[in-house]
Amino acid sequence: MKKEILRINNLSLDYGQAKRLEHISLCILEGECVGFRGLTYSGKELLVQILNGDTGEDIGDYSVYIEGRKVTGNTELVKKVYRITSSNYVIDDWTVAEYIGLVDAGWFKMIWGRHILEEETSAYFDELELPFDVSCKMRELSELEKRLADLVKACRHGKKIVIIEDEFEGMRPESIQKFARVMRRIIKGRMAVVVNSHSDMVLSMLSDKYIIFKKGRIVKKCQKNYIKSSAHLEKFLMGDTAISSKRSLDSYVLEEKEQKDSIYKVRELRLRNGRKEEFNFVRGEVTTFLILNGKEKERIFMLLSGRKNEEGSYCILNSKRYDNVHFTGFVEEKVVSVMHLGSQEEVFSSMSVGENLLLPSLQKISSLEYIASAKKMLKMLGSNMDSSEILAGMPAQELGVNDLISLTLERWYVYNPRVLVLFEPFALCDVYGVSIVKSYIKKFANKGTAVIILKSREEYVEDISDQIISLD
Repeated sequence: MKKEILRINNLSLDYGQAKRLEHISLCILEGECVGFRGLTYSGKELLVQILNGDTGEDIGDYSVYIEGRKVTGNTELVKKVYRITSSNYVIDDWTVAEYIGLVDAGWFKMIWGRHILEEETSAYFDELELPFDVSCKMRELSELEKRLADLVKACRHGKKIVIIEDEFEGMRPESIQKFARVMRRIIKGRMAVVVNSHSDMVLSMLSDKYIIFKKGRIVKKCQKNYIKSSAHLEKFLMGDTAISSKRSLDSYVLEEKEQKDSIYKVRELRLRNGRKEEFNFVRGEVTTFLILNGKEKERIFMLLSGRKNEEGSYCILNSKRYDNVHFTGFVEEKVVSVMHLGSQEEVFSSMSVGENLLLPSLQKISSLEYIASAKKMLKMLGSNMDSSEILAGMPAQELGVNDLISLTLERWYVYNPRVLVLFEPFALCDVYGVSIVKSYIKKFANKGTAVIILKSREEYVEDISDQIISLD
């Protein structure tokens, strides 16, 4: 019989309407990998924060058990839980042995007994039947190897619960599948895994079971194969009103393009392998670039959006050549970009919804025209937003993730750009958010905007892209 790893009995918390848990009870056994599903603010993020010790709440006040023993405080909880996230690899100058032995080795042993540390770590990899050069630097590892090293680290330090909050950017589906196979072998008889990812692909590949959250409650616990389709899943995630709204968003279609004129041309763009390419972006078309390497993906985004210049490359906008143009010059030519869609970074959080919508158009429309069209803009915005009532004077900082996505895209939609450049636009999206982003991309394209998307994988863009270009 499998041993119980995590049990929660009747956990209730209330941080306000957006963040609450009501009567949460669950049990996860050793070797199980459970995916948490739910919309933004469904409660799953709050539960993960609690398990990570990221809230001010003392877990000792609640009925949480690890391996059958009640957890008496956050300190004890942190000793048993390990979090896998891409931010783990920001400091990449450590060797694999140093990274894994960091917690219990101590600085003296790491500096003066490095060979002993490497021997111990290498022996542990051998025990797990994972061939690894533990003397190489973390930065030299592939994205798959970094995650496997993290799994071994969790296992090495006696963690019982691994929480995966990772989109696995920079990894192809086959690499994620390989991680899943190795993960199941490593955790068998040792640990349990909770997956809390925005990516439907990651959740599907890694999870054996789902726990589905809605409005702070668990509404379904099931085997992964119980969910027959996306529509089946939506019945648990959303109410009838939200489902109807999502289907309305999904029904918006891309129109056939009659004109094929290029409105944005990039020349002599240097790629990572040294070769130079040229690209033409056509009015009303959606072009997706697939780039696995995160730094290269960001560099290409910075160049295409005018946030950075690079010697030798140039662009043609409105039949004019630009060799070194400032970011504001790109905006004046109606080339706009969004790097952190769904975050406060893309809006002026201290301003109201109406003020954010107005900003891009200050030099384009009069105040009288704005007042006349404000109601129409808010109505269009409200059809995509989570809130039942959107007020022009509502501070942007009070909006949820999906509302921030809608506000950001609606603001630029009002501006009517020639070119829109999006960096990983689905990174913070739940199921409903994906539909919001897709519908806006279609709206921009139908309006004649050339839309450029930069992503690691084809997930979510296959049906909206006119062309998908791999730069790897």
